[in-house]
Amino acid sequence: MMITPLPAMRNILLTTFMLCAHIAFAQSETTITIIDFVKIKNNKRQETLFFYENNWKVYRDIALQSGYIKSYKLLTTSADSTANFDLILITEYTDSVQFRLSEERYQKIMKATRPDGPKLLNALKPADFRQNVFFKQTETLLSAEGTKQKRKNKAK
Repeated sequence: MMITPLPAMRNILLTTFMLCAHIAFAQSETTITIIDFVKIKNNKRQETLFFYENNWKVYRDIALQSGYIKSYKLLTTSADSTANFDLILITEYTDSVQFRLSEERYQKIMKATRPDGPKLLNALKPADFRQNVFFKQTETLLSAEGTKQKRKNKAK
């Protein structure tokens, strides 16, 4: 019968614990990102941007402050023959649980924030000025984000 020395057993246990903790942490870092590709119709860019700034952004700001989403972005691009869309809307969720709850949460946010419906410019309905070309749901495999350091200005 071979007896494993105590320090060696401790190293094995420590290594196993660290590996398990790393795997658990990596699994919790799997974010879900929803990407919508939008075509602006009939040169109604002003109405489209108004809609997203006064509705989509407002709802995401509330969701962000409530911890329902991790981040969001609205990007502009130029439509071309291979990509017939003008805007890319990105909403990132911390995990699949947050994403599964998102529809219910957004319904509550919209009802509380805009009980009479979305704010519109020139009384045009969303279908009159934009078309969701397609959307993608993604999961993060690898990522890195830089951090900005902010300095506090000290009063003199």
